[in-house]
Amino acid sequence: MATASVPQPIQKSESSSAKTWRRFRKHRMANIAAFLLAALLLVSIFAPILAPYPPDAIDSKNLYGGSSAAHWMGTDGLGRDVFSRVLHAGRVSLMVGIVVSVLSAIIGVVMGLVSGYFSGVPWVLSVGVGSELWAERKRNEGSSFLWRTGLRWLIWAGIIALIVQITVQFASTFSGIAAFATWLIGGTLAIATAYFAFYKAIAVDIDNAISRLIDVMLSLPQIPFLLILSGLLANPEVELGKVLNNFFGESRSIVLIIFVLTLFGWLGTARIIRGLVLSLRQQEFTDAARAIGSSDWRIMLRHLLPNAIAPIIVQVTLDVGNNIISEAALSFLGFGIQEPTASWGNMLSGAQEAIFQSPFTVFWPGLFILLTSLSINFLGDGLRDALDPRSRL
Repeated sequence: MATASVPQPIQKSESSSAKTWRRFRKHRMANIAAFLLAALLLVSIFAPILAPYPPDAIDSKNLYGGSSAAHWMGTDGLGRDVFSRVLHAGRVSLMVGIVVSVLSAIIGVVMGLVSGYFSGVPWVLSVGVGSELWAERKRNEGSSFLWRTGLRWLIWAGIIALIVQITVQFASTFSGIAAFATWLIGGTLAIATAYFAFYKAIAVDIDNAISRLIDVMLSLPQIPFLLILSGLLANPEVELGKVLNNFFGESRSIVLIIFVLTLFGWLGTARIIRGLVLSLRQQEFTDAARAIGSSDWRIMLRHLLPNAIAPIIVQVTLDVGNNIISEAALSFLGFGIQEPTASWGNMLSGAQEAIFQSPFTVFWPGLFILLTSLSINFLGDGLRDALDPRSRL
């Protein structure tokens, strides 16, 4: 007698997000790091409520005081409560680390997408009246040729004006042969740019240009270059320094350190995204998108970018810790966040002369920097393992 087969229940396949969350939960150090980082963020956000004193409140009778019921972490050389300043400093240091990482990721993603997707394709950035491309571009662009050319010339005029302005700023800080050399280099660059932009043509392989720019910037000694740049822009006698001071006021040092760190922060992300895009643009789904008439930007944003989200998230996470350490280093050297705004870096700088007299004024901000950077690094490791489809977790 035949028996009827019992239908087996259909098991739902685990979603990609569920697999990622399951792998992340198995990474114990990443979970601890996420909890600790969340706690640091919360106490920094609610610092005005949790801190027993304002960060700039001075107790002149208690300089370099030890731990007590009134001052849990003691006081610094001006009698300010270290615990209150550590909490308020966390708001600045964490904000700098996160904002720089996000801005660097945006710039790096755009640069990497453009560089990888248009690799080998020449971009005509400007066409001059004496160029052989003038008639060809006029024929291809039709009625839009005039306004496109005018827009290109306007952009290059702004670039030339910027070159002249930078030359003036740097030349004003030198004298003698150094000033003459600055004018010679800046003037030659401005004249050559004007010649090729308005008379000849400027056509570049955008991938080659961006890659060489990254190579040049990576070859620069970053810390000395950042010190020179931040010191120059912080000088109120320099025109750019005056603009920053007038526009941002007391927040000038925060904006300056964000700009300086972002200047070098996008390089790693751009290289990673470029390599991924060079591989992904050869895949079948990219060819299918081109076949149905998708534009280049739609292909990059809707098809290539989603496949690069995992390394972007990991890179941003790891960059936060690096940026916090870089800000602390620059502030420690006196070129970062300036008093009276508190950051973990300038707290270390202010306490260095009393490291033997009152070592805990150095210990507490250093401990918070250490905990934050370790938490972010472990969190980045956990995200990398969770987002990696080849992970064994």
